[in-house]
Amino acid sequence: MTTLGFMSVSRQHEADYACELAERAPDYNVRFVRFTPFDISPDTLRVKALVYHPKSGKWNESEIDIPEYIYDRCFYGKAAGAQKAKPIVEWLKKYPKTEFIGRGLPDKWTVTDALQQHHLISPYIPETIQVSRYEQIHSYLTKEKACILKPAFGSGGRGIILLESGKKSISATYHIGKNKQTKTFSNLVSFKSWCKKVLQHRYLLQAYLNIQDKDRYPCDIRIFMRKSESGAWETVGKAVRRGYQNGLLSNLSGGSEPLKFDAWFEDIPKKQQAVLLDDVFSITQSVPYFLDERFGPLFELGLDICYAKDGRIWLLDVNSKPGRKAILSVSPELKEELYTSPLKRIRDLHSLESRKGVLPRES
Repeated sequence: MTTLGFMSVSRQHEADYACELAERAPDYNVRFVRFTPFDISPDTLRVKALVYHPKSGKWNESEIDIPEYIYDRCFYGKAAGAQKAKPIVEWLKKYPKTEFIGRGLPDKWTVTDALQQHHLISPYIPETIQVSRYEQIHSYLTKEKACILKPAFGSGGRGIILLESGKKSISATYHIGKNKQTKTFSNLVSFKSWCKKVLQHRYLLQAYLNIQDKDRYPCDIRIFMRKSESGAWETVGKAVRRGYQNGLLSNLSGGSEPLKFDAWFEDIPKKQQAVLLDDVFSITQSVPYFLDERFGPLFELGLDICYAKDGRIWLLDVNSKPGRKAILSVSPELKEELYTSPLKRIRDLHSLESRKGVLPRES
């Protein structure tokens, strides 16, 4: 029986998702375990893991070998504890007796910079630079009057800041949970001091895009994609995430609601509908393949696409560890498809390696 290890920074993270996978694992002849990078003993290379027992439906802690296959669901953020997990995960990726069913993408700047250099993809990428100094921000605001600061690491819209330059002041708008906050600077001295604090962490500066619909709700399209056994990338589902009125973010963690794509699509002007579909097709047929070749092998991707107020289509973000909440909210019929996909991936990898005559444990 093959072992799949569901790896997260804490055992509580995505516990419900892990349970959904564990319940289906026996149908694919898979033993399902959960662990964190910190559960690995560097001396014995053994893991204190939670092992799922199908007959009882319970989890028991056991010491096991490092699993043959690992499903990496580690999210790091700024927390010091989470950051300590990164070098362990990087070591695991090089460990010859295991295989990741998909390797995560690097930081947002590395991904964005690569996409900006691809001649077919770059038209969909907002102007983006890496910032480390106040002078870069001030210079951009002097010309463009508004921009977005986005953490180089992070997900769910956390840490995103909208900067706007007015005649007598500069404002910074951001979210704390579901609440939008605005801080106003009446002089450049205070703004510079604030910038220096923010830039203690790595940030990107991106052109501001108005993604509000006609009723002033920010919206984006989440497209969930996965790699099939043949290596082709396919769209599993899509949903529109709509934030609250006059809000900044459309991420679910920022208080948005998921909408069916078809219903939202009907509200777009007819002459723009064909353009949107054509651009979405171009993005889904190029971005996954390019990133898979450059940074892979990858397995799942969440593409966040927006239809801006001026009618342009933009790729806002790419996530190699996408959530399923928005898709399942509008398309519950995809539940089995989404919860068996990682298990099918193992079956495909195991079959491929068997044909090659080399399994992870044997390499």
